Amino acid sequence: MLTRSLRPSEIAVLTALVAPSVAGLALVAERASYPLFGFDLDVLALTVPHFHFAGFAAALVAGLVSRTSDGPTARLAALSVPAGTLLVLLGYFVDDWAELVGAVVLTAGMAAVSVLTLRERRELAAGPLTRGLLAVSALVLVVTMTLALSWALGEATGLPHLS
Repeated sequence: MLTRSLRPSEIAVLTALVAPSVAGLALVAERASYPLFGFDLDVLALTVPHFHFAGFAAALVAGLVSRTSDGPTARLAALSVPAGTLLVLLGYFVDDWAELVGAVVLTAGMAAVSVLTLRERRELAAGPLTRGLLAVSALVLVVTMTLALSWALGEATGLPHLS
């Protein structure tokens, strides 16, 4: 029997395929008013969009963007987005500091996706509008992940942060 190891981009895409199940489980529990694993219903409700974005969309984009590149930035993107998502999930069970570590790892992965998009994918776009939209999407990642990191840091340290 031959075995092969998964490429980083394949790990990211597989993570994307699993994430909607986590979101769906949280949605069913929240709609049934069942505190799954002891989580408040508000946390379960927030888990649904987070796992559809961070778990599914971010991992899928990281996997697809890194698929055509084999450099360290592509490997960072493809591995740290799934790892960061998993660490944030584990942080819910451990504490806010573990969640902060996950947010840092996830932010690093999304920053790598942004760099790959700006450096490699944008130049392949068909027209100036598409190139512009890819640039905007890459820069939006930086802003949104900075906000996520700020929130996680505030939760862990007690520093003032957005609600």
